[in-house]
Amino acid sequence: MLKRIESIWIPDDVKKLWFISFELFKIAGVGGMGNVVYYLSKELATRGYDVTVIMPSHGRHMNGDYRSMLSLMDMGISAEGDRRGIDGKYYHYKVGFEEGKLDGFKLIMVKGLDYNTGKILDSWNIYENAMEKSSLFTKGIERLVFHYMPDNLPDLVHANDWHSVVGAVKLKQVLEDRRVVIPMVFTIHLLNKVSAPWHYPSVDWSGLEDSYHYVWMVSKHSLMKYSYVWDTLAQGSIEKFGCYEADVVSTVSYSYLTYDVYNFVGNWIENKSCVEYNGTDWNVKEAQSLTEKALSTTDRREGRLKLLSSLHNLKVIPDDYTTGNMLWNARRSLGIRDDWTFDDMGEGPMLLFTGRLSFQKGLDLLLRAMKDVVNEVHNARLIALGIPIGDYGLMQDLIDRASELRDNVRLILGRFDYNMYKVFHYISSAFIVPSRWEPFGINAIEAMAVGTPTIAYAVGGLRESVIDLRADQENGTGMLVTPESIGDLAIAIMDSLHLAEGTETKDPSHLSTLRTVKQADVNLWEKVRNNASKRVEEKFTWGSVTNSVLDCYKKALNMAKYRATSSF
Repeated sequence: MLKRIESIWIPDDVKKLWFISFELFKIAGVGGMGNVVYYLSKELATRGYDVTVIMPSHGRHMNGDYRSMLSLMDMGISAEGDRRGIDGKYYHYKVGFEEGKLDGFKLIMVKGLDYNTGKILDSWNIYENAMEKSSLFTKGIERLVFHYMPDNLPDLVHANDWHSVVGAVKLKQVLEDRRVVIPMVFTIHLLNKVSAPWHYPSVDWSGLEDSYHYVWMVSKHSLMKYSYVWDTLAQGSIEKFGCYEADVVSTVSYSYLTYDVYNFVGNWIENKSCVEYNGTDWNVKEAQSLTEKALSTTDRREGRLKLLSSLHNLKVIPDDYTTGNMLWNARRSLGIRDDWTFDDMGEGPMLLFTGRLSFQKGLDLLLRAMKDVVNEVHNARLIALGIPIGDYGLMQDLIDRASELRDNVRLILGRFDYNMYKVFHYISSAFIVPSRWEPFGINAIEAMAVGTPTIAYAVGGLRESVIDLRADQENGTGMLVTPESIGDLAIAIMDSLHLAEGTETKDPSHLSTLRTVKQADVNLWEKVRNNASKRVEEKFTWGSVTNSVLDCYKKALNMAKYRATSSF
């Protein structure tokens, strides 16, 4: 609700929220950001907050299944005009809007209403022409502000990653011009370090007017033009610009804030920053129920044998044609059948990897480590549930290395039943996160939530979610490994498999070859499993995460009030 302070309107409290995002779980996503936006929106809506998520359509509105699921309807409004390019030519645009609902919150999709606009905003590939998509998205956000003015404006706008920055700042600018001050939160899920000249956000292209406004500078708000902030302070970096313009900057772990964001942006943002951990709603009870339904058992070892012996029933075809073609050409050496099912693998301890197939995620490092692992644990199995992103050079390397381990590795690169995806996690002996860098690592807490210990490189937020049992056996949830060390990763995996086999068979001989864990108790791995699920339940549920987010919102509201008193 807006409250008038002299000649200024500012929210008295935060009850109505706008999330601006390129990703949203269940609709379009390639990483953890979409999960965060979805689950925060759902949890806040459950608590009585009025939540709206605004995103590009990515063409989903043209799909009948999405239209039905979301009850989409055209809003009957549009924004149309011409943008002036660096070349001096004018480029026409026309955007429209679809409105629907998802799990208790409102969803607005910005779509194209002519060919040239539609081929950008409605591209199914989320990040194809991302700069242009973000620019046209900004035009849509500006139109929505006028549509909802004056009675249905948000109390706070929450921008997610660089794609949402210019749109959120434009929203803030339109309202400030009318003496309405709305707090802005900018969450950096992953630094992309994207830069552009001032022309990109300017009135010529994306719509940002070069007016004077107040910007927080360590201890006070200072008056300066938007172009000065962009060119001089941010040096063309969209993320730095977002940090200057936001009332609060948040990210997903203290490690990432300290070692990555501060190093890139500067620690001057310390007094207007906060941390919002990612969360999960996964839990052991649900995973057991799903496993019982799928495999007629809740015993992890028995379930693992059944699943590895029934891969011939799992059919997964990559969405991307080029990826599919590459896998098809190497299918014999990858254990892929002609009908896109998989050769069975039989009994053995199982490691699980999930995530995008990018250099960051480090599957190439894990496959190198697996050569050492299978030399000692001959029946070790690795299942990689990967999402291709179009890095075909890396893809070929992964195919080559997986082909060398045909009996031990399966690359399953595509989407399949989400409940079965959870079953894979539950029955695994250990979950591996070989990321070269990782702001948070939501997949690690998903695995731990269902009681699967996590072996991870000690980077970013993984240092905060995973407790190394070798340093703390009482509370350990997995192992942390020297970043990018293939040898250390192999040793940690081998020790984890020996511990897992010792616990499952109650045979202490499995513990005789441990290298880095001094433990004679065959039940240790079960204790680590319990520790893992308990840690997530106490610290990383969406209920806990939402409480910390609301604290960030209070901070942002206070900072916006300071900005308001400086501005008018």
